[in-house]
Amino acid sequence: MKAISIYALTRNQNMECVQKLERQLSGRDFFLRIKEWELESMKALVKQLELHMEEVYKLRLFYSFQIPKLGKEFDLLQIKDDQIVNIELKSGSVSDEAIRRQLIQNRYYLSVFGKPILSYTYISSEDRLVRLTNHDHIVDGDWEKLCTALEKEGQDYGGDIEDLFQAELYLISPLTEPERFLKKEYFLTSQQRDIERQILKRIRGERNGYFWFSGLPGTGKTLLLYDIAMRLSVRQKVCIVHCGEGGKEWRLLHERLRRIHFLADDQLGESTDLGCYSSILVDESHLLSPEKLSVLLTWSERRPVIFSSDSEDVISPEELDRSIVERLGKLPEIQKFHLTNRIRTNAELSSFIQNMMHLPEKRSPRGYPHIAVVYANNDREVENFLNDFARQGYQQRMPEGSGQLGIQAVRDAEKIVVLLDEQYYYDEKGYLRSRCSAEKYSSVRKLFHLLNQAKESLALVVRENMAVYEVMMEILQMHRNR
Repeated sequence: MKAISIYALTRNQNMECVQKLERQLSGRDFFLRIKEWELESMKALVKQLELHMEEVYKLRLFYSFQIPKLGKEFDLLQIKDDQIVNIELKSGSVSDEAIRRQLIQNRYYLSVFGKPILSYTYISSEDRLVRLTNHDHIVDGDWEKLCTALEKEGQDYGGDIEDLFQAELYLISPLTEPERFLKKEYFLTSQQRDIERQILKRIRGERNGYFWFSGLPGTGKTLLLYDIAMRLSVRQKVCIVHCGEGGKEWRLLHERLRRIHFLADDQLGESTDLGCYSSILVDESHLLSPEKLSVLLTWSERRPVIFSSDSEDVISPEELDRSIVERLGKLPEIQKFHLTNRIRTNAELSSFIQNMMHLPEKRSPRGYPHIAVVYANNDREVENFLNDFARQGYQQRMPEGSGQLGIQAVRDAEKIVVLLDEQYYYDEKGYLRSRCSAEKYSSVRKLFHLLNQAKESLALVVRENMAVYEVMMEILQMHRNR
């Protein structure tokens, strides 16, 4: 999406022509639904600018840009080499506190560029311009200063604004980035905020109930769970139960968050007393055992219980113990949510991993430039490949023999290399399977969670398994063969 002339967009013409013009100027793939009030507010803004500067027609701003996958929208942005100007448009009366919150949030998302940020809001019904100070106060804006900033010498960014924003920069993990979480250096996506709003509303009204949100790895489930815990712990103690092997990673949070207590799932037993907590929150609940779930449910009568779990639909049913998921789904009046915006892992890797786990019926619509698959005939070749990928900056993630790879909290890495040995095969339904599936957590299930730790690039070394290797190569060629 390109920057456009707001002068051209605000010339008198019917709305249909305005929308066609906006698409032509911005290069969007779709027609933007421009609201009548927003267009009128922009017209009023342009008239004010014309009173204080001569060449408004020269201005190029990004209009109605939304950060992909986050749902965060900006009305007007001017991006230069050495500064950013953000102008939000309002038609009716709005409180200074609401304006302040929005501009602070906007500044957070823009701060990744390391440039000075000038933040304004224009309320057209009041013909009022306000700005956010460096001390986070709202004060009346000065039109002359705004125009001076807009006319400042410097090169306007002329590229696609989506190339500047990487959504994964804004999603932190409380487990791997506890300091940023404790300093509140994050904002929830619009989808996360909506889920949180619905859960808190019911809890405040009923003081109990079951809640369950799920999604693929990288959709921000743990961050959402922790943010809900922070809100619930303002006046009362809450308990977060961690499943899997990530217990040590929340030690810092345990020390700093006095009203949030942490338990590992292996600490749950018949003698466990959870009666002092107002709420119970369970992270990675798909890893619970039936016995541990039963312990939690005995304490759920008078307090809400919130479950967070990974969606594992692309894994073969034979590789999973779905009893926990089925029990959660049958809890009385449980409120279910599904997170769909995958942020932490990029779309390319996500598509490949899902296709690898369950072969697609149709050809892939995308290519896989950041996926590498090589074949090794013996251990010496495996070692050579792993050394080569290590030289390129890949971190090694692989099972130490069959079934030794533990399911644990996701530890993201930019580049990951994984070994696939002869234990893997594809069944008649196209699911990836393992001949070492006797354990509670099968090798395929562990592999799925391990692969999702990659953020940028993924490499697979296939050892003495030509059948699987040929399938992998076919997946990589699907886009080219269309």
